[in-house]
Amino acid sequence: MKTHAGIQCQEIYSRIYRIILPLPGEKPGPVNAFLFTGRIVTLVDTGTLKAIPVLDRALKELGMAFSDINQIIITHGHIDHYGAARAIVKRSCGTATVMANEEDLPLIEHGLEVPRRQLIKFYRLMGVPWRFQVSLIFLQAIFKSLAENCPVNRFLSDGEKITIGDYEATIIATPGHTRGSISLYLEKEGILFPGDHILGHITPNALVMLETDFVLPRRISQIEYYYSLDKVEKISPRTVYPAHGEPIDDVGKTIALFREQFLQRQNSILSILHAGEYTVYQIGRMLFPEIRGKRLPLEIFLAVSEVYTHLQVLEKEGALVSSFNNGAIYYMLSS
Repeated sequence: MKTHAGIQCQEIYSRIYRIILPLPGEKPGPVNAFLFTGRIVTLVDTGTLKAIPVLDRALKELGMAFSDINQIIITHGHIDHYGAARAIVKRSCGTATVMANEEDLPLIEHGLEVPRRQLIKFYRLMGVPWRFQVSLIFLQAIFKSLAENCPVNRFLSDGEKITIGDYEATIIATPGHTRGSISLYLEKEGILFPGDHILGHITPNALVMLETDFVLPRRISQIEYYYSLDKVEKISPRTVYPAHGEPIDDVGKTIALFREQFLQRQNSILSILHAGEYTVYQIGRMLFPEIRGKRLPLEIFLAVSEVYTHLQVLEKEGALVSSFNNGAIYYMLSS
C-alpha cells in the first residue's frame, strides 16, 4: 500500500488501483474506489463530496488529474458511492461519462428513492414514533449535504460488456442492497467488484425497496439479494474487491456465512413474535437492543429496513400474518 500525505493508493492488479476514501463511522468504514488506468480511464465509485481532496491527491500521486477520467461507474445509488460524481465531472471539464443501472436513477439524480411524504407514510406504518420520524427526515438532509445529485449519461444492463481501463468487464445486476445495484466482473482475470453487495467484515443490508405509487413495497429485497448472491456464487470469482473493507479470496465461504446469518435473523424474529404481536419498529428495538447514541436515527432506519424485509419473506412463506391497527402494521405468528 502506497501512502502519500495520508493518501492510501494501492495497485491491486496491473493498472488497477484501490483508493481508500474517508467515511464517518466504523461500519461500513472507508470507501474503496477503484481506478482503472489505461485505454479508457475509469473510476468505479466516488466517495462523498468530502472525498474530492483525497481523490485529487491520489490522482496526482499517479501522475494524473480529474481531466484524465473518461468514465465513472456507480455501483449503486448511495451517497458514499455517487456523492462526488458531479464534482468530478465538473473538474474533468464535463468529459467524464457517468454510468449506472437505470433502477437507481432516482437516488443518483434526485437523492431520494421516493418523495418524502411516502417515507413518512412508510415510517408510520412501521410504527416508528413521531420524534424518530422527524429525525429520520433530518438525517436525510444531512446525507444530502455530503453529495451532489448527478445526471446519469448511460445506463448499464445485466450481461452488458464494457471496457474499463484495459480490461473487459461484464455487468452483473445484483439487486438487493438497492434495486439497481450492479457488480463488475473481469472474467479473464477472475476478479469481481461487487460494490456493497458482498462485504467481508459485515453482512450487507438488503434495504427495503420503496415504491412511488404504493406505500408497502411490492418487491422483496431479501429474496432479490439472495438470488443475486446465487449469481455470484455460480461465476465463482477468484478474488472479490468490495466497496468497503479488505479483499475476499473465498467468496463461497462468505456467502455461506451470509445464508447462515439470514436464517439466524429469521429465527430470532420468530422467537420475538412468540410473545405476541408487534410493529416492525418494536421488533427492531428488541432485535437490536444495543442501538443508541448519535447514530440512533440511522440505526433505526437500518433496523426497520432489516426487520421489514425479513418479515416480507416470512409472510410470503406463511409463517406469520399482518394486520393494521392505529395506523401501523402489526405482525404475529400464523395460528
